[in-house]
Amino acid sequence: MRAALAVAAFAAVTWAWTWQAGLLAAAVAALADTVQRWRVHSAAAAWRKGALGERATARRLRALEPAGYTVLHDRALPRSRANLDHLVIGPGGVVLVDSKRWHRNTSIRGHGGRLWIGRRPADSLVKATVFEAGRVGEVLRAAGWQVPVVPVVAVHGAKLPRWGALTVSGVTMLRAGRLCGWIRRHPPRLSPEQVASVSAAAERIFPPYSAAE
Repeated sequence: MRAALAVAAFAAVTWAWTWQAGLLAAAVAALADTVQRWRVHSAAAAWRKGALGERATARRLRALEPAGYTVLHDRALPRSRANLDHLVIGPGGVVLVDSKRWHRNTSIRGHGGRLWIGRRPADSLVKATVFEAGRVGEVLRAAGWQVPVVPVVAVHGAKLPRWGALTVSGVTMLRAGRLCGWIRRHPPRLSPEQVASVSAAAERIFPPYSAAE
């Protein structure tokens, strides 16, 4: 395909101007095609990696359902293009879970008074999670439910503290393997009846993301 584009550009420009201009046009066409394909490949790779993390988190969250928790996956946020990876509704309230899959060698360090994840400041990585948790709370309040919405990032791959957790801009970041235990330790705020009612409201208010597109 790239060769065909280059030949077509060369022929068209050579016919209109000179063969030197045709060579330049062929090189530009080949370069543009390379860049476009790289962007598509990178976006697809990032999506696949994120989807793997979400599926792995979903498998772990199944353990909560027999204990009376409702777990919703990949939900749309009203009046936003954002999607909610996982919503967990249980005795402790509502937990918004954001799944991240990072390379096992991703560095986590403090520098200049900030926490850095790889080459990015940690607070920039949780901005979307903070926004989504706030909006979920607002939408539920508008529906008549004053329930706490706690944001957490479940990390796959990277070496976060084994027994501890990081808190960044009010968002807890922990290893995905510790997620269910962390959720269970939240003090009870809702009765089983309230959990069922909030779950029904959330199921209605936050539809599946694919259906909302």
